[in-house]
Amino acid sequence: MTESLERRTQGGVMADALLPATAAEPAEPDRTPVAPAAAPRIDEVFRAHHDFVWRSARRLGCPSGQVDDAVQEVFLIAARKLAELARPEVVRAWLFRVVVHVVRNHRRSHQRREQRQAVAVGFQPDCAPDPSRRYEAASELFELLERLDDDRRAVFVLATFEQMTAPEIAAALDVKLNTVYSRLRSARETLEQAVTARRRTP
Repeated sequence: MTESLERRTQGGVMADALLPATAAEPAEPDRTPVAPAAAPRIDEVFRAHHDFVWRSARRLGCPSGQVDDAVQEVFLIAARKLAELARPEVVRAWLFRVVVHVVRNHRRSHQRREQRQAVAVGFQPDCAPDPSRRYEAASELFELLERLDDDRRAVFVLATFEQMTAPEIAAALDVKLNTVYSRLRSARETLEQAVTARRRTP
């Protein structure tokens, strides 16, 4: 009798194991509030990204005498908007967008000032080398980059000097991926033509 009961008990356990699993009662949702990411301190942002901002401003064509002013302006803007920099992975892209805007304004102001001076005293091309350009190759590169408009120059700088991928550039500049490829291809073609023309010039 005991053996029969034991077999029935084992059979019942096996049968229960074959039954479809019943849905577990939903767990009580975790209502613990998630603290928002803390905004970084401006001195931390400055130390971590100063060199990147400086060289980006220079490569984007900021007049050499105004680079430091442009960099300071970028970090003043960052100081007012630290909440937007709470996620570390977006800081460089955010700063670069600000650099593009600041440099564009500096370039326009510089061009307007040069035009006014040319009208006032007569146009005399300044062929003196820029003291900040320590190497002839760097000087030639800056001159070549002047052949690019702001949009193509920004893409070229990120791709060539910062070694960013096309998707990263698209995210940094808030443009479509195809736009990045198009601008980069056009920039390279323009620079290749300029280099070829220079080599042919006696």
